[in-house]
Amino acid sequence: MTIKKRIFYANTMMVFVSLIILLGVGGGLITLFKGEFLDWYGGISRLSEHTYEVQDLLQNADEYPADWDAFADALAEYDFRLNISTESDEKYYENLKFNEWEAVEAVLAADKKAGRIDSYLIEGVTILVTRCQADGVIYDIYAASCPEDISFWGMDRGMFETFLIVFLVIGLLAIAVILLCSQLFTRYLIQKISEPMEELSIAAKRVSDGDLSVPIDYQQEDEFKSVCDSFDLMQKNLKEGMERNAAYERARTEMVSGISHDLRTPLTSVKGYIKGMLDGVANTEEKRRRYLEVAYKKACDMDVLLSKLFYFSKLETGNMPFFRQKIRIDAFLQQYVSDKRRELEMQQGTLILEAEDMTGVCCSMDKEQFTRVFDNLIENSIKYGEKAETLLICFRLGRCDGQIIIEVSDNGKGVPEDKLPHIFEQFYRGDEARGSRCDGNGLGLYVCQYIVAAHDGKIQAYNENGLHIRITLPEMAAEGKTTENEEQQEERYGADFDC
Repeated sequence: MTIKKRIFYANTMMVFVSLIILLGVGGGLITLFKGEFLDWYGGISRLSEHTYEVQDLLQNADEYPADWDAFADALAEYDFRLNISTESDEKYYENLKFNEWEAVEAVLAADKKAGRIDSYLIEGVTILVTRCQADGVIYDIYAASCPEDISFWGMDRGMFETFLIVFLVIGLLAIAVILLCSQLFTRYLIQKISEPMEELSIAAKRVSDGDLSVPIDYQQEDEFKSVCDSFDLMQKNLKEGMERNAAYERARTEMVSGISHDLRTPLTSVKGYIKGMLDGVANTEEKRRRYLEVAYKKACDMDVLLSKLFYFSKLETGNMPFFRQKIRIDAFLQQYVSDKRRELEMQQGTLILEAEDMTGVCCSMDKEQFTRVFDNLIENSIKYGEKAETLLICFRLGRCDGQIIIEVSDNGKGVPEDKLPHIFEQFYRGDEARGSRCDGNGLGLYVCQYIVAAHDGKIQAYNENGLHIRITLPEMAAEGKTTENEEQQEERYGADFDC
C-alpha cells in the first residue's frame, strides 16, 4: 500500500472511529440522564401544590413590612422563597435559590397591580407576583418555589444551564476520545513511515563504514520501495566501482612496475657494454663498433618504454594534444601501408591495402596520433594472431553515408566472444596467463579508442576468420576555404596529404 493511501485510510478511520465513539458516549450519557431528566421535565408541567395557600398569604402581605423575615418563614412552610423589591427595582429582600432567581428575572418587567396575584410557571419554577403598599412605599413581591425533586443530580440549576453542563461533559469526553484515536492512528502511521527511514539511515551508516555487501531489501509496495531499490542499486554500483578502481589501480601499478622492470634489462646492457669499452675489453675497432651498436639498440628500446610511460601519463591527465588537419585519407593510408609493409615483412608477415576509389575524400585527422592507432592495431595482431604460420594483416578503406570506414583485420584466431566487449577497456588483457608483462600492458586498444573518439569517430571489433577492427570517421568536403588554424597545422606538419 502506498503512503498516500495509508495516510488517507488512517485519517478516514480516525474520523470514522471518533464519530462512532462520540455517538456511543452521547448515547450513554443520554441513557444515564434519561431517568432524572424525564422526571424533571414531567414536574415542570404543573404549579406547586401549595400555590393556593401561598396566594392567601400574599393577600395579606401588607401586614409584614416591619418583619419580612417572618413573612419569609411563613412562605418557607410551603417551600416557597421570597424576593421583595421596590417599584424602582431596588432589591429589598431576597432568599431565592439560583434557578428560582433566574425564573423571577423573566417576569421582573411584567405588569403588576396592587391587590392582584399573577401566577407563572417557568422551567418548573412556580412564581406568584403581587404588589402592595405600606408606609408610603410600593413593594413588588415575588414568591417562587422550585422543589428539590426538580433539581438535576442535586444541582440547583435551570434547564438551559443543565443543557450546557451536559453538552460540555459530552464535548470534553468526545475531545478526549478523538485525541486518543488521533494519537493511536498517528503512532501507527509514524511507525510505518519511520520503518523504511530507519532502514535507510542504518544502510547509510553501513555504507559510510565501508560495508557495501548488505542490501536494504525493502518489500513493502509503497513510495519508499523505489527509494530503497535506488539505494540498493547505488550501493551495488558503488561496490562494483570500487572493485573496478581497485583492479585498475592494481593493473596500473603492475604496468608501471613492469615498465620499470623492463627498463633495467636494456639499461644493464648499456652499462655493461660501455663499461667493457672503458675497461678495454673492446680492444679492436670492430668490437668497439659492435658494442656501440648494441648499446644504441638498447637505448632505443629504453626510449620506446619511456615513450609508453610518458604517453600513458598524458592520457591520465587529459593533456593529450591533437593537431587535426584536413587530409586525403586514401593518400595517407597508402603511404602508411607502404612504409609499414617493409617492416612487417621482416617479421614474416604480409600487409595489404584494399581501397575503393576515394579520390577527393577528406577527413579531419591528426596524422601522428592515427599513425599510433594503426601501429597499435598491427602490434596487437602480431602479438595475438596465432592461427596462421604467415600473418596476414589487411587494411580496407571505404565510405558509406558520409562516413569513412577503415577496417583492419588479420588471419589470427580472433578473440573469445565473451571477452570481445572488453578489449577496449583500460588495462584489459584477454589472457593474463598467456605471457609475461612484456607481452603488453592492456593500453594499446584503449589508446585507439581514445584517439578515435577524440576525432568524433567510433571503433568496433568483431570476429570473422580473425579479428576485425572497424573505425568510422566523419567525412569532410574536399573543397572549401582553409582556415587559419588549418594553415598553421599544415605549416607545422606538412601538407603532403592535404585536400
